[in-house]
Amino acid sequence: MIPLCHRCGATLDASDHFCSHCGSPQLRFEPPAEGGNAFSSPHPIQAPLPSQGISWRDAINAALIVGVPAGILSAISVLAWGCCFWIVGGAVLCIGLYRKRAPSFHLDTSSGVRIGTLAGIIAAYASVATTAVWRVFARFVLHQGAAIDQFYDGVIQQSFNQQSQLFAQSNPDARAQMHAFLRFFLTPDGRATYTLMYSAMVAAAIVLFSALGGALGVRLFAVRKGSLSNL
Repeated sequence: MIPLCHRCGATLDASDHFCSHCGSPQLRFEPPAEGGNAFSSPHPIQAPLPSQGISWRDAINAALIVGVPAGILSAISVLAWGCCFWIVGGAVLCIGLYRKRAPSFHLDTSSGVRIGTLAGIIAAYASVATTAVWRVFARFVLHQGAAIDQFYDGVIQQSFNQQSQLFAQSNPDARAQMHAFLRFFLTPDGRATYTLMYSAMVAAAIVLFSALGGALGVRLFAVRKGSLSNL
């Protein structure tokens, strides 16, 4: 094919870089080698590496979406037997939501434990707050204060009876001390102290189970991702 000037149309030699008639520079297009691609790069394009750390904004959003309902469900007396199920399952679901919201971040067991702990703290607050609101409503609106106090007195009495039998065998003075503690815990201030101690233990258990659920969620989603990539 005879090369022509793109400006004036004059005939050119194959080696000419400028038109001898009008002086316009000539553009050259070298066709790719056989089997090549004009748009291919000599260096293969690599997929970006996943970001390290945790996207805390996405982690907090996922923890709020899951932690609040899980905490409320664990506080309902009818569903209290499934407290561990709600908390662990909620943490696993939180990991799934986080992976969906932040797919570019690397998710390992340590990150799963931290995100699960965050969801557990939110669930613990939700559980304690729900329990407190319900007890205030039952005491002052439903006028069930006497029944609530009787229930707590029975629980405290049973707990101290078991503890006094255990300590009385090793220390004779322990029984008297246990009775003194019992008299205190049967007072209004003692009931409040017992309620705070029990709430703290429940909150700690929720955070622990949620952290375990976060680690479990990482393992489950890692297995699922690996199984899908093998298909």
